Amino acid sequence: MEKYRWLPLAALLAGTLALWPLRDQLTAERIAAWSPRETGLAAVFLLALYAVKSLSVAFPLSALEAAGGLLFPLPAALAVNLLGVLTAQVIPFLLGRREQAALETLTARHPRLAALRPRDRPGRSVFLLRLAGATPGDLVSLYLGASGVPLRAYLTGGTLGSLPRVAAATVLGAALWEIGSPRFWLSLLPGAALTGLSLVLWRLWKP
Repeated sequence: MEKYRWLPLAALLAGTLALWPLRDQLTAERIAAWSPRETGLAAVFLLALYAVKSLSVAFPLSALEAAGGLLFPLPAALAVNLLGVLTAQVIPFLLGRREQAALETLTARHPRLAALRPRDRPGRSVFLLRLAGATPGDLVSLYLGASGVPLRAYLTGGTLGSLPRVAAATVLGAALWEIGSPRFWLSLLPGAALTGLSLVLWRLWKP
């Protein structure tokens, strides 16, 4: 309905305003310190923060991924972080899907989003966007939902595209206590490399 077309953007704005005063405290070390000590509860706590992040541009995704690397052994950290990232991607996607009338509102306020609209191969488009780390991720997810991307293509492309970045950020979280070590510096490189790879793939796959 017309009167609800602002709802998705209003939800993101409300979440952002609520967390903005706390933005300096939302670091991996703080999140790890706030977390319960029991492994299962720590996983639930972190996933809940991912859900909160999905409605707030002010909440840095990298801090949650790095916190996962601090809280859990690497295999468990990767699993929790990947599930959390998918949670953070799906919530705004479903919100956008519910209010598809918001598409015109989104493109009017953020014209660059129009260039992201998937056409022939939505799964491939979502994969490249996630691999490139397109930001702000919450707004991109909202737009993809409003533009009618099929849920299956969204989840498949999002999972495959997000996995390399999640893995890199998780390793960085585990290396935070080794600042200055070769592992620490190496963990900073994949983000730029993945963005470059996504640009190369986009050019190769461009019709």
